[in-house]
Amino acid sequence: MKHFILRTLAHLLLLPLLLASIVSGCVDGSQALEQVSSRTTLAEKGAPRLVEISPGLHTVEGGLAGFDPGNSSVAFHLPAGPPGPLVLFIHGGGGGYDNRNIMAAIHGAGIAVLGFDAYRMNGFDRPSGFWVRNMTYEARQRMIYTTSLDAYRWVIKQPGIDTRRIHIYGLSNGADVAANLAAVVDPAHVRTVFAEGIAGAGLGLPDRLVVPLRAIFGRLDNFGGQHAEDWRWQRRVSCRLNMAGFDGPPGNAAACNSQNNPGSRTQSPGNWAEAQRARGADIETWFYEDGAHGIFTGPLNQRTMAWSTGTAHASVGAQEATRQQLLADILARISSAR
Repeated sequence: MKHFILRTLAHLLLLPLLLASIVSGCVDGSQALEQVSSRTTLAEKGAPRLVEISPGLHTVEGGLAGFDPGNSSVAFHLPAGPPGPLVLFIHGGGGGYDNRNIMAAIHGAGIAVLGFDAYRMNGFDRPSGFWVRNMTYEARQRMIYTTSLDAYRWVIKQPGIDTRRIHIYGLSNGADVAANLAAVVDPAHVRTVFAEGIAGAGLGLPDRLVVPLRAIFGRLDNFGGQHAEDWRWQRRVSCRLNMAGFDGPPGNAAACNSQNNPGSRTQSPGNWAEAQRARGADIETWFYEDGAHGIFTGPLNQRTMAWSTGTAHASVGAQEATRQQLLADILARISSAR
């Protein structure tokens, strides 16, 4: 009973952060409440479980799952012929369904692919709308990061692929995860990290990259924006939205979270990429005309969408010519990075 009362008080004390996050323009603005779990997750054991921290909004607590190659969500496809490169796909906030089209396109070009659903790895089977609208950023990203890092460790030991030519592709929340992986993977294995639609909020972005990174944005990507030209690569939100105590590579969230500089704003994904480039990192930003968020998710759809915090812009997809250009650029990079 004592623990229940203490946790309830913690949730109530963090409600002002929820209001601040709504004003800041973050899609699931209530992600500020992630600090509830950043402390308790480390202290608690047992299976992962969803915890409602405000009406309709959840975080995850307990131990998080690694990668299980036998999980029904796993898609691992090798082309015929000698061992070649592989692309490890990391899904976004909506789950493994996010990457189905681009995985098919890459595999169709004769490249090995590995994908999975981190939520299902953790024993959760909910529709994608639940994860997008009813989970905090940090909860999604912690699950995805834990499973993705373990998937990378698994795949570099597999026969049938050239383990010196691994590429990682992350979308949306998965792009932030992929960027953090670009700070911890072994350059002897990973040739490129592709990060499409980085949010720059939740876990934060790493201080130092050890492998090349290509940040990808559709020119029409306003996903989660408060107005039609609230472009994702330019967006800065309240530091209160960043997780404190992320168990990953050092990054910009350490000095920008609810405990440190809560009144400041996060570094935009575009500025982060520029800072990395100035430090000598092999990083490029690729922009695509007539593309929005999730270029391979379907036809271009410039729309708004309702979240628990209100309505925001949420343009997705792209014109077919844009998808083909992105595919050509990815394949060219894979071919050249030997």
